[in-house]
Amino acid sequence: MKKTYISLAFLSLFALMSFDNLDCSILKNNTFTYRNAKKDVLVVFKDKKHVEYHNNMAHYIKSDIDWVSDCEYYLEIKETTLPNFPFKMGTRLHIKITKVSGKKVYYTSSLAGRTWEGRLTKVKRKIFE
Repeated sequence: MKKTYISLAFLSLFALMSFDNLDCSILKNNTFTYRNAKKDVLVVFKDKKHVEYHNNMAHYIKSDIDWVSDCEYYLEIKETTLPNFPFKMGTRLHIKITKVSGKKVYYTSSLAGRTWEGRLTKVKRKIFE
């Protein structure tokens, strides 16, 4: 019985440690999509640049990426053509990756005291400016 508890404790510790070792390299220089208002948004990560293409690429939001670590970064909004965009240029959004599973990247974002969760899905399409 004692061996069972020790084994269980060891496995639990190993499982907890594995959550801290996320491989977020999938974000670097790749293209993703997410859903917003039942429409796909294309998201491009290229070096320290981030671009979101909305409305079938008719509009965009361009941001600079300030990497804190491989799994955490800030986006600083630099330029947008998205109509009625509610944020000012220079606004900083904090993103922390919480899980990577295959082509899916789960994250928590925060801005101005508001926090929400989201998911990006990697796509094959490459768009680099």
